Amino acid sequence: MLQLFNYQQSLVKRARHALIDGNKSVLIVSPPGSGKSVIISEIARLATMKKNRVLFFVHRQELVKQIKESFIRQNVDMKYCTILTVGKVANRLKILAKPDLIIVDESQHSRANTYQKIFDYYSDIPRLGFTGSPWRMSGKGFDDIYSSMIEGPKTKWLIKHHKLASCIVYGYQLGNKKLLKRGSTGDYTSKSMDSFSKSIIHGDIVKSWLKFAKDRKTIVYCHSTAFSKQVAHEFNEAGIKAVHADAKTPQGERERIMREFKDGKIKVLCNVDLVSEGFNVPDCSCVVLLRPTKSLVVYLQQSMRAMRYQPDKKAIIIDQVGNFENFGLPDQDREWTIHDRFKGSREKSVVDGIAIKTCPHCFAVIEATKITCPICDYDFSEQIRLLEQKKKEELQKIEAEKEERAIIAKKRPSQLKSFKELAIYGKEHGMKPGWAWHMAKSRKLI
Repeated sequence: MLQLFNYQQSLVKRARHALIDGNKSVLIVSPPGSGKSVIISEIARLATMKKNRVLFFVHRQELVKQIKESFIRQNVDMKYCTILTVGKVANRLKILAKPDLIIVDESQHSRANTYQKIFDYYSDIPRLGFTGSPWRMSGKGFDDIYSSMIEGPKTKWLIKHHKLASCIVYGYQLGNKKLLKRGSTGDYTSKSMDSFSKSIIHGDIVKSWLKFAKDRKTIVYCHSTAFSKQVAHEFNEAGIKAVHADAKTPQGERERIMREFKDGKIKVLCNVDLVSEGFNVPDCSCVVLLRPTKSLVVYLQQSMRAMRYQPDKKAIIIDQVGNFENFGLPDQDREWTIHDRFKGSREKSVVDGIAIKTCPHCFAVIEATKITCPICDYDFSEQIRLLEQKKKEELQKIEAEKEERAIIAKKRPSQLKSFKELAIYGKEHGMKPGWAWHMAKSRKLI
């Protein structure tokens, strides 16, 4: 049985008190790697101690297996537990024993129809949802599913208190980003990602890994099976043991691959959406992002996979597709909400207030305010001076244009000597569109 950290015990107490206080549905938010499975298991243990029946579900079979193992380690009374995928629960509602408590992991998926079917059927049952990031690309919130939200410690706090590893992000980008197009879901289409991957020189993926993360146990995230296999091939050609796996890899073979990766027999694990959620390999210290995404959830789950805590560990994140440009650094603190975000602002509030830049010398992604790169000591003083000079010149230009418009606006139309002056005068005095053209035409200025 695991002893919970203080912040985990606090989340357990706050969740239970929220239910006791009359909240029928509560969403618990805690960063990836903060130990949500331990918190869930402790809540289930306390519930089953009182012979209350717990229904737990999640969207993938691998996560079901992992939570079962966590429940057993935490001495949960399994006689009072039902643990299934969301699809199996939705198809067995009439035959399952009625629960006293519902627990849902990876609750950012809760808007899906299968989840809604279960929630409607058990509308009178208290419900706890867990997620690392309550965020959807549509901007739609969760306040119609969960009546309140409880938030755990921020990522920076977890790093400071040695519960997550710190990280360095390298923005060594590959491929032609102009090839990417977004589909109806808001994320990039498979076809556009196929085109993007064709613009990548695959050998450069291995070169950048050797430069930034040589010999580290590494997870590589790809968008397609074919691309993932190509990347694994490039690593193997360079003498680095790499294997591809995805959800269609036969279960026995997949389990062997995961076991050998955890044991260190495989150095690089290339995958497609297989180890983004609930995959725990603490000594994995590097991830390579080759899957472009507009989903903050995907970005955090993948980039933070290498940030599981070990003493003196500093994770390396090689973002070769520029996801950090949309979402900032994975270790920055974020303000979460269960309410809708403003329409049209899919990334709004995600990176607000934190500007970033890439060091031209070592490619580390750092806060824009840094005068010296904390990784390689590159001096940004001259760049900052040139940037400030450029801003000054732009402001002077704007002021000069404002002064010019003010002077022109005070003239009489007969004093205007060009189409440009007529256009400025017409705009300043609210003339109808076309007035400047007709005036210039009549005076033979055009």
